[in-house]
Amino acid sequence: MKNMTSIMRNTFIIFRKNKEFIYLIVIQPVLIFLLMSFLLPYTTTHNVAVSNAGSSAASVLITENLGKLEGISVTEISKDKITERLIGGNVELAVLITDTPGSDIPAVDIISVGHSEIEKAVELSIAATLNTLKNGNVDTVPVTVNEAPKKWLSVSNSLAFMIFKTLTSANLLAALIIQERNKRMKDRILLSGIKKPSYITGMSLVYLAFMMIGSVIYFLVGLVLNFDFGMRNPLGFLLMLFVSNILSVSIYVCFAAFVKKEDSLSFVGTFILMPMSLFAGVLFPFRFMPEAMRNIGSCFPQRWIAGGIEKIQTSGSITGAWPEILMTLGLSAILFVIGIVCERSHNKKIKRRKTNE
Repeated sequence: MKNMTSIMRNTFIIFRKNKEFIYLIVIQPVLIFLLMSFLLPYTTTHNVAVSNAGSSAASVLITENLGKLEGISVTEISKDKITERLIGGNVELAVLITDTPGSDIPAVDIISVGHSEIEKAVELSIAATLNTLKNGNVDTVPVTVNEAPKKWLSVSNSLAFMIFKTLTSANLLAALIIQERNKRMKDRILLSGIKKPSYITGMSLVYLAFMMIGSVIYFLVGLVLNFDFGMRNPLGFLLMLFVSNILSVSIYVCFAAFVKKEDSLSFVGTFILMPMSLFAGVLFPFRFMPEAMRNIGSCFPQRWIAGGIEKIQTSGSITGAWPEILMTLGLSAILFVIGIVCERSHNKKIKRRKTNE
């Protein structure tokens, strides 16, 4: 434990003296996340298509009431274009309204290609309208929803980019490990009696602490600017950021054990983590991807993290995401151990070669 403390203290001194490290680890990610929150072309408005095949006042009233729901944009289309719009992803739901012969109450069908978070709201609006129509009041149908606190920007603007960027943020840790190995600094440290697990763990903990400081800064700025985290308790979002930080450190500790040069680390992010993110639905809506791709993406930690955030947003409780959190932390532990074990094997080979010489 004393040896690990020495490594942590020395690593902290290295980072503190190198202002570029502090900027790249803490400041730059926060600035990028904030910039993406403002610039990414994402909207939280949900598109609903209405095919009003009827001509009665009741049919028109249903359409008008749907348009009054906050966060929902209603577009009237013809019946034969419903399938095209749904498959193309232009709308989330389609509402087909048809006059019923001999009745003032039209028939209403809701069509979707998958689960939608606004489906219940649309159903309630239609049910409220039809119930009032059945009571004979067609002229005015009050439809209200529970008011929610007004928020500014949604973290969904940058969520996909944030997960990918967070998982690649520990590349500087891997670069430092490789650099000290190539300059024989690590060998001199180990000759002082410090064990290799203590050496790797000490450096990783300091780097992880700096990453978490950056996450906390982003979170606090989001609270001050009244960002919409999509959760009843925004601390769930911060928790998932911490889990992503832990996974990032573990991934790059593992990669550092197998990569000989710092330049090779860019290959890791571009050709390993990026394809994994694509399959995990981080960059594209997961529910609209082909089933084969969803099955593959479900095996990747990016999907676990995104799925955990979605569960917290849906359930309103952090406990709903425990399976995803535990799977991510478990994988992190496995990758970290692999990184330490393989690093130890590498150094043993060096010692054997020196002995033979």
